[in-house]
Amino acid sequence: MTPKLHKHFLKLSADISPELQQHIKRLGPVKLRNRKHQGIAQFLARVIIGQQLSTKAAHTIWSRIQLAAQESGQRIPHFFVAENVDTLRACGASGNKAKALLAINEAHQDGRLAPARLRRLNLEERARTLRELHGVGQWTIDMASMFYFGDTDVWPSGDLTVARQFSGLLNAKQAANAEDLLAKFSPYRSYLALYMWAIVDATVLD
Repeated sequence: MTPKLHKHFLKLSADISPELQQHIKRLGPVKLRNRKHQGIAQFLARVIIGQQLSTKAAHTIWSRIQLAAQESGQRIPHFFVAENVDTLRACGASGNKAKALLAINEAHQDGRLAPARLRRLNLEERARTLRELHGVGQWTIDMASMFYFGDTDVWPSGDLTVARQFSGLLNAKQAANAEDLLAKFSPYRSYLALYMWAIVDATVLD
C-alpha cells in the first residue's frame, strides 16, 4: 500500500466510521504479503490445513507434515500420495483434508496448477479452476487470490474475523448496506480485509 492509497483509505473511512478511520490511521499503510516463493501447490496445501483451525493448531499440524515429508525424502506436494495418507492423518490432518492434499498433488502433477496458466485467467476463471479441486472452497480461493496472486480487490466475506470486524464498525443502518460501503473501497478491498485482521491482531497464513 502506497502512502497515497493510505490517505485515500483515511478519506473514505472518515465518511463511514470514525472508529475505522482511527484504526487505519493508527496501523498506517498495510502490506499485501507475497507468498509466490512457496509454489501454488504448497500454498494451497497450507491453506487447506489451516481451514477452521486456530493459527497455533494449523502451524503445529503443518510443521508435522513438513517434518514427515523431509524424513521420507519426498518434497511437498509430492509427499501427498495415497500411501502417505495414514502419516498425514497421524500428523493431525483430517480424512477430508488428506483427500484434498492428494487432489492438490494430482493437479500439480498434471499441470492444472501451473502458475503461468493460472495467472492468465481472470479472477472468476481462476476461481472455477481451483474450485474443481476437492476441499478447495471460496475461502481458500480468496486466500490464494490475495496472498499468492496479489489481487488487490478481494473481499473474503467467508472469513468470520473480517466480516464480523467490519460489521462491528458500522451502525445498524450502515450494516444493512454493507455491500455498498465495501464497494467504495474497490479496487482495493484486499487492503481493507488486511485492516480487519490487523485490528483484531489476527495472524493470517503464518
